[in-house]
Amino acid sequence: MLYLLLGAVFSYLLGSISPSVIISKVIYKKDIRNSGSGNAGATNTLRVFGKKAGIAVFIFDFFKGFLAVVIAKILVEQFNAEFICIPASGFSAQLGHVFPVFFGFKGGKGVATAAGSAMAVMPLTASLLLGIFALTVIITKTVSLASGICAAVYPLLAYFLSEENQTILFIYAACCSALIIIKHFENFARLLDGKENKLSLRKRKE
Repeated sequence: MLYLLLGAVFSYLLGSISPSVIISKVIYKKDIRNSGSGNAGATNTLRVFGKKAGIAVFIFDFFKGFLAVVIAKILVEQFNAEFICIPASGFSAQLGHVFPVFFGFKGGKGVATAAGSAMAVMPLTASLLLGIFALTVIITKTVSLASGICAAVYPLLAYFLSEENQTILFIYAACCSALIIIKHFENFARLLDGKENKLSLRKRKE
């Protein structure tokens, strides 16, 4: 239980480090949460500040989820912590990204961080999801649609492609997906109305 708590707290704090807010304030002297869609994530950063900033944010967000799980795995393998520490740490990193304690609990939507943690927990499942995500974005130019599709199939892939701890991994994936879907409610409403923004590699003029 101690390792579970330590892993979850550390992962939440790691997830709470928001590169989009830091980059926007330090380099561009703006708060990304007051620009574009107001989301503190890679997609909005890309739209507002361009490709370099967007890619940098995605990489950082992805690897903080990945690192959280890697550290949890060390606890499991070296200190005999329970397996549940691994998915709990992954979800905690995503939770920190969405509700960052360092930035007034106003963060991003958690897709990149969830992808990073998934890659560390279930590489095959995560690779398939990234493929689905990329293909959907290429075809539709709509990131929110790709996120929603991946969130819908994630729990099923986690369950059927896992050889061990299927129930735990299904619950973990379902929790990650639920948080992503909740954070995308407004996007889905705009999709239904045909008003959702398409992905563009050009910086948005303000």
